[in-house]
Amino acid sequence: MKRMTLSEYLAVPENYRGVWTTERWDIPDWENLRKKHMGKRTLMVYDRGTCLLVEGLSLEIVDDSSWKKPEKIKKEIREKYQEYRTEKGHEPHFLECAIRWNDTLETLETRIALSMDSDTEMDDEIFFYCDTLDSLLSLADKSGEDFVIAGCFGFGVYEELL
Repeated sequence: MKRMTLSEYLAVPENYRGVWTTERWDIPDWENLRKKHMGKRTLMVYDRGTCLLVEGLSLEIVDDSSWKKPEKIKKEIREKYQEYRTEKGHEPHFLECAIRWNDTLETLETRIALSMDSDTEMDDEIFFYCDTLDSLLSLADKSGEDFVIAGCFGFGVYEELL
């Protein structure tokens, strides 16, 4: 089953997506199959040949309209970073955040290190390592990684994890 967000679905040209409205009495047992097709969103894809995916059968469309946009997440990260630096007077070691996997669209609460050494006793507590704030911010956009930052909770230091 192919999973995609509503935004991704709507970004596909209308010639390749739509809603099933055609009655197909030429298909055997159409009367029983009808409810699985009529009114469902469809998507034409090329996967070892041209295929028509039907919502609920071979296509799942996840509503992402309530998800925070990358620019809003970046703004939150910058604000929480600045807040931390002002309050504590030093660089944070990690970001507490939620990530969303690009393939399954599932979320996970985790930590991303910022200017923190890898291969320490805290490795099990860290999901991903970044060298700079800019590289951390880039994770809010779909990039070369398998995930995006979906939410920002705040920054912390290594000693808090001990």
